[in-house]
Amino acid sequence: YRAFGWKPDKYEYMDYEARRTRLLRMPHIRVAVAQGGILWRLCKQELATVIPSGPSTDVHFFADASSRKFLFDSLSEQEIEFLCGVYHVDTGGGGKQMATLSWWPTPKLWEASGFGLGYWTHSAEKLFQNRLKAIRERRAELFSAKKWKGELSFYKNITK
Repeated sequence: YRAFGWKPDKYEYMDYEARRTRLLRMPHIRVAVAQGGILWRLCKQELATVIPSGPSTDVHFFADASSRKFLFDSLSEQEIEFLCGVYHVDTGGGGKQMATLSWWPTPKLWEASGFGLGYWTHSAEKLFQNRLKAIRERRAELFSAKKWKGELSFYKNITK
């Protein structure tokens, strides 16, 4: 949560990266890499080749109709938002209305765009690197879901 009028300062992205790094050290986070897309790319720089093998000790159990039991790790919605650098910012209604802004698109937005192909493309990497450069040069702003849809829609027909 961020108060009304909050804007990220020059240290905010560095703080986000430090918090993301701490999250990536958790054993169940390997599932983010397995999901591919934007989560895979956000994890790639930090994890490199040190991806935890699984399942973790936080594993979830489920059974299918044939009563076979399976184990799997999962991410909470909060962890996904955390990895994407999501902030909930008060719009001036005393905490009753919030804007959701992020450094990176969420997996749902990514998949709905032309990038949800099941593999990482040259166009996806170019977009990622351009965005990262703009963030590091303090030229980037946090985007709403609507703004992300517009940013990603340019590529919708190019990547398919």
